Amino acid sequence: MRYDIEVIRKAEIELLAQMQGATSLTKRRLSIDSGISRQHIGLVAKGKRNLSIKSFCDLADAFGCSATELMAKLEELMQEQLKLQVAIAADKSKGMGYINKAYSDRNNPKNKTFK
Repeated sequence: MRYDIEVIRKAEIELLAQMQGATSLTKRRLSIDSGISRQHIGLVAKGKRNLSIKSFCDLADAFGCSATELMAKLEELMQEQLKLQVAIAADKSKGMGYINKAYSDRNNPKNKTFK
C-alpha cells in the first residue's frame, strides 16, 4: 500500500508523541540517547521533516524497542490516519452534495412558490 506523505508525517508526529509519553523521555534526553539532534527531532515532531531509516532505527534503540516493533506502531498510526482522511473526504463529499442539491432546488422554477 502506498501512503501519502501527509499520512506519514502525521503518523510520525503521533508516534513521537506516544513514544515520548510512554518512555517519559524529553527531546533533550531522546537526542542524547539516539544521537539525533534535538532540532531535527523538533522538526519531525512539528511535521516539517521526515525520519530517515537510520534515524528511525536510532529512535527505536533510544525507545528500547526494535525497529520492527516501532515500524509496526507507525504502520498502525498510518492506517488510523488513512481512515481519518477517508472519513473527512466522505464528509466533504456529503457537504458538497447537500450544497449542490440545495442550490439546484432553489433555482428550479418548479420549486418556487408565489404568494
